[in-house]
Amino acid sequence: MAAAKAEVPLDWVHAPQQARSQKTLAKLLDAAEALVREGGLEAVTVPAVVKRAGSSVGSFYARFPDKDALLVTLHQRECDTTVAMADRVLDPAAWQGKSLEAIVEGVVGFAVRTFGSRRSLMTALHRALGNDPGYAERRAKNGVELGLRVVRLLLPHAHRFEHPDPAAAVPMALRFVTATLEQHNAFASVPRRELAVTEDTLRRELTRMVLRYLGVRAVDA
Repeated sequence: MAAAKAEVPLDWVHAPQQARSQKTLAKLLDAAEALVREGGLEAVTVPAVVKRAGSSVGSFYARFPDKDALLVTLHQRECDTTVAMADRVLDPAAWQGKSLEAIVEGVVGFAVRTFGSRRSLMTALHRALGNDPGYAERRAKNGVELGLRVVRLLLPHAHRFEHPDPAAAVPMALRFVTATLEQHNAFASVPRRELAVTEDTLRRELTRMVLRYLGVRAVDA
């Protein structure tokens, strides 16, 4: 299933009629994302967004009723972007001939890099939209889409699993990984050495956890 293009708006956003209008929408979203990364959620104001985008307040309100609507669309774009990245990184053709262990490490590594590189944006969007049912729905849909891609990549190796239900086990393993990374992001701002975990450690230990959970048997001698 092809991921939606990043600039495609949600239903309540006035649909752009021209390429120029699509570019304006993308610039507004890019500006909001940059402001979040640089200054957190407080930095995202309508005047700051339009100034950063080189746009106007009128152009903003032609597309969004308010700042919250902008953040909702930014979250949708983030979900779409993650799926598009997964389509590229987790394309089965790119992993032909690789061992199951290498593929699991690749999947885990993709998740670790995604959460690490987008930590500030993920944290801000969760803070702003966490109580919105639509936010949870988008996250759940995103998880399903990613799970389908991981299943497509790993299930051909199910003969090496000892888990009794490989089709259920693979998306569940992905849930374990994402839950751990969400917790890691939540602790990232806490200045306590005993809570610090490097990305290399996360990749290594989460790979081990997934392989053990799936019950991957050693390759026959």
